[in-house]
Amino acid sequence: MTSNGSKYVTVVFALLVAYFSYQWWFNQNRVVKRRLGEIAATLSAPPHEADLERVARLARLRQYLADDIKVRGGRSGPELSSREAVMAAAAGWRPEGGGDVAFVDVDVKIEGETARAYATAELTTRNARTDEPVLDSREAMLSLVRRDVWVVSAVELKDHATAAEPAPPPSLP
Repeated sequence: MTSNGSKYVTVVFALLVAYFSYQWWFNQNRVVKRRLGEIAATLSAPPHEADLERVARLARLRQYLADDIKVRGGRSGPELSSREAVMAAAAGWRPEGGGDVAFVDVDVKIEGETARAYATAELTTRNARTDEPVLDSREAMLSLVRRDVWVVSAVELKDHATAAEPAPPPSLP
């Protein structure tokens, strides 16, 4: 025979499991973050990638981009204004020792069918001479729209921050 207390504990536990399952699987912030992870994995180029694998990877990239995507690479960088232009740029990127793309420190704001993701885009490649990893990171703002799934409609990368000149030491009286 079970007591009323154990019934309540079972119900509360079931509600907690349902709540956290919903938050983990269906929460749109998590869905957008998961989508950005999929995009980063698709953009990452493994070392010694075969041509067929590369074509398949780039074909997957197409499903993550809106037809009218706009990509701006900072003030001095290129501006791409179609999915085909973005695909061509991705196809032209072939790092010698491979390259790993990651979105870190992602902050997502969702309003209805649109989302903005503020993140740090990190690109890790290998130096051809020393085989040491080389990290390039930039602040990125990605706009996404929900069609059947979330797709990227705009990307803006900020220019690298330049270090300010150090202040001269104070003069003594």
